[in-house]
Amino acid sequence: MRRKRLLGMSLAVTIALALASCHGTDAQFSIGGNVSGTNGPVVVRLNGANDINMNGDGDFTFSTKLLQNDTFNVQIANPTGRCTVQNGAGTVAQANVNDVNISCASYATSPAGLLQIVVRSSNLSGAHVNPAVTTSATAVGGVIVDPTDTDASGNVRIVGGLVLSGFANPPTDVSIFEAPKGNAGGNGPAIIPLILAADGVTAVLPPDAALDTNALAALFAGELYFNVSTLAHASGEIRGAIELQGGMGASAPSVDESQVLPMRTNSTAFGAGVLMVDRATSKIVISYIQHTVVGALGAGINTGSGAGTQVLGFGNLQNSFDGHGTNLATPTAGSVLPSLADFDNNLLFFNVTSTTFPGGEIRGNISPLPQ
Repeated sequence: MRRKRLLGMSLAVTIALALASCHGTDAQFSIGGNVSGTNGPVVVRLNGANDINMNGDGDFTFSTKLLQNDTFNVQIANPTGRCTVQNGAGTVAQANVNDVNISCASYATSPAGLLQIVVRSSNLSGAHVNPAVTTSATAVGGVIVDPTDTDASGNVRIVGGLVLSGFANPPTDVSIFEAPKGNAGGNGPAIIPLILAADGVTAVLPPDAALDTNALAALFAGELYFNVSTLAHASGEIRGAIELQGGMGASAPSVDESQVLPMRTNSTAFGAGVLMVDRATSKIVISYIQHTVVGALGAGINTGSGAGTQVLGFGNLQNSFDGHGTNLATPTAGSVLPSLADFDNNLLFFNVTSTTFPGGEIRGNISPLPQ
């Protein structure tokens, strides 16, 4: 009996030591760094929550502790300027992370920033609705805007969307709204409706979505927000400001036959792809391909030279999702991008196949956008 007890105690100690060595038993590592270049209050956010409200420049350390091998993603909400985040996404080793460097520049003092690519992400919840709503529903998403890419009316094109989860009832409306000027938390009108895909959880901006001058200014000011309504909450069940900067890998290339290798297809089909991926977890925040390939056989993200090898299939294919002949392809909600290294090294591309061109009728090279 004594020998059995000793063996049991030894086994328990061995298991405990193994757990401690591979992941730890208590969260003990902090995440922190420095913010510089701000000209007013900012919010620093860890893994979509754990907000730190700062009055301006300075050091920060999140009170929430993480375990070894936990992922971390630090983002900043700064409606008055453009911020870049260095060392803000990764995996916790056996030490505190204290070198997250956030550098900001005010649009007022750096107007050239108004002409650079805009990548903004958003986390939606009932707590952000005005007034707040108690719900288990959430969503993540974002937008990509190139202020130099305008339509015939001079409006700036915008792409992006949301991935929804936890809804007890289907949404009745998914849109981008514009809050009152100077009141980002206030309620404003819908300005761009999103289209809910056939999977019921992916909502994307229509192909012709654009921001006029006032809406673009509202985006820079942090006054645009996603809002999702249901029958139970007609004014909105979840909401999220489109304001978070940093922590995302993003790309929004055109998709056409001119990029097909090793030989062009001479197809008249065309389209556009969107990819936003969380740099900490490699989880896709929003991705889709809008295209005009007739009878598309498949779609997805490929890697490698020539026709390449598919690394992520877009299993949801939908014809004329907008009612005007544009087709849609999306991955399964919650998909993970297999290799951020391939993304950063420009090895990935969107690919749409057909019966005539099973290797790819149109494609678009995925180049990481500067942020």
